[in-house]
Amino acid sequence: MPKIVSRSVACSDSKDQEEYNDDKPLNCYYCLCGKMALILDSDIEKLPMRPLDKARVIDGKRNAHKLTFDKGQTFYIDHGDDKIEKLHHLNCVSCNLPVFYRHQLDSNITFIISGALVKNKNESGFEKKEAISKEDSTNSSNQKVMVTKHTQNMGKFSSVTVSTIDEEEDEIEAVSISSYFLLN
Repeated sequence: MPKIVSRSVACSDSKDQEEYNDDKPLNCYYCLCGKMALILDSDIEKLPMRPLDKARVIDGKRNAHKLTFDKGQTFYIDHGDDKIEKLHHLNCVSCNLPVFYRHQLDSNITFIISGALVKNKNESGFEKKEAISKEDSTNSSNQKVMVTKHTQNMGKFSSVTVSTIDEEEDEIEAVSISSYFLLN
């Protein structure tokens, strides 16, 4: 007969906020519409550039990253000399603009379309010619990133959740409040 450790679980929650200050800071990049599309562990200018279309290359084995996208259309490009390239576009979840592409959907290699991402959320690619500049990367390095850490101590079993989505929660709450006032 199996031994039951405990029938009741002692659970306590604590919520701590601390400043994220690491040697390898995380960089957030946004679509031209302002929706976050990429979190990357290095600066986008340090990624290798594909000379054919000036796309930046994210190698999943070398760079820690998180992409936010919807699957788009598949295109075939004829480069001549019997060379045909297959592109699977990955679009922004908000405006459906192509932001990334891959040669195979399950590949670790992702290409960032040139000029599709900006460093700052308020920056619009339509107003500025250069989407990501050196000046923006130095200004954003001075910003503080607050990390919220949720710790659940449940005796023998515990979990830690680290989150930086407080800003998104505020945006969602503001949208729900405005929609509530519109309905009334």
